[in-house]
Amino acid sequence: MVSSLIAQAALAFCLLYYLYSIIHAVYFHSLRSIPGPKWWIAFPVLRHISAIRGQVDLDIPRFHLKYGPIVRFGRDEVSFIDPEAWKDIYGHNNKHHQLPKVKNSASNPLDIVSSNDADHSRYRKSLSHAFSAKGLQAQEPYVNNYVEQLLARLKEVAQFQTPTDMSKWYELTTFDIVGDLAFGEPFGGLASSEYHDTVKTIFESIKLFPFVKMRDAFPVLFSFISLMIPKRLLEAQKQQNAHTRAAVMKRLVNSSAYNRGDFMDSMTRNRGEKDGLTDDELVANANILIVAGSETTATLLAGVTYLLLQNPETYRKVVMEVRSVEQPESDIAYTSSAAKIPYTYMWACIQEAFRLYPPVPTGLQRVTLDSMLIAGHEIPPGTKVSVHPLGASWSPVNFHAPERFLPERWLPEARTDPASPFFHDKRDVVQPFSVGPRNCIGRNLAYIEMRLILSRLLWNFDLELCEQSSAWHDQKAYTAWEKPPLMCRLTLRKN
Repeated sequence: MVSSLIAQAALAFCLLYYLYSIIHAVYFHSLRSIPGPKWWIAFPVLRHISAIRGQVDLDIPRFHLKYGPIVRFGRDEVSFIDPEAWKDIYGHNNKHHQLPKVKNSASNPLDIVSSNDADHSRYRKSLSHAFSAKGLQAQEPYVNNYVEQLLARLKEVAQFQTPTDMSKWYELTTFDIVGDLAFGEPFGGLASSEYHDTVKTIFESIKLFPFVKMRDAFPVLFSFISLMIPKRLLEAQKQQNAHTRAAVMKRLVNSSAYNRGDFMDSMTRNRGEKDGLTDDELVANANILIVAGSETTATLLAGVTYLLLQNPETYRKVVMEVRSVEQPESDIAYTSSAAKIPYTYMWACIQEAFRLYPPVPTGLQRVTLDSMLIAGHEIPPGTKVSVHPLGASWSPVNFHAPERFLPERWLPEARTDPASPFFHDKRDVVQPFSVGPRNCIGRNLAYIEMRLILSRLLWNFDLELCEQSSAWHDQKAYTAWEKPPLMCRLTLRKN
């Protein structure tokens, strides 16, 4: 009898405390003045359910449309879409070197993404040679080799004019490139026309992130939430880590692959010295390079292809630009190509694709250590803050006709002509490679690959979007996009 009363009292106390926490979060919290969806603030589990369903990064732009440029979408989570917020959140500030990243239990402190500031600087320094101008030039023959392989395979496909998945071809190409630059050998995707098992596991393991965040948010329910995680996702992550370790170890004993100027060569330059990377650090950073150096580039290429084919007049303009130059196709080359053939309109198309379809659509969260101003708003300590790429890019506050694919907004005259409808566009809010000391080190390589692959594709082929991919943009997002096949019909260009 007594134990029953104690249990009832304990349950009543828990319910009252939970009710108190809801009332406090909505009406008395230090973030209460920031607008946002009250249901999500009162019941944080809704935010995590949305993430597991692949919808959270589509919900947040809708919240910004409803509530404005600053949105509180959780009890301690705030999203911004103001250009000024980029430097406030991700740059240096007066009191602290930089705001610390929000980490989860799956974060690996040995990789360049989740490491502390000192180790991050060491990792970035170890990679700096590979991404320098000299390093990129050394990688030119490797990248060109796989672009030539891609074109050869697409010419085979074009002979039969059967629909083909361009998203898959882009992924096979970029994974082969990064596999060679990281391990000294490709994943073999272009040779086999199929994904390597490791690439398949990467696609699966990305979906694990929302479950990890939910588990961290509700540790009391840890065992139950762990049961919700599909076993295939856990197994995929294990397989990915195992393959990366095996590939790194193989590369380390393959002395003939050294002095190539690639990623691994750069990371092992100071091996055995004080600042040199350990085996575990090499494996952790190789894992990051494989995902960041391939999937993001392939995603942008798929996105810009879809957007061009959905807008025939824009597609016609960019094809005319690519094919109107007097130089031979061989001048559409790697590092030297920008000087020979500027391709201003194609560059604008790539930038507009970054705006409408950023490869990483989610906000990269940092946590405030003290009260600070972000985009003119005072934010208390302990708040998770981020700029949301989709929310910023899709907002009419930042762009004229934000829902339309209009590369003209990125042309020089749009910035200088007050009569242009795009004159007041806030282009600085589009930062696909982030800003500050933790921005993407592979930015230049990514731009080179995108520009080279797209220009060679448009030079050689006429493309048509197949009916089954007319709604290709309707996708879920799990930090990265879950892309369906992008079915296109290719024919060799008509003279």
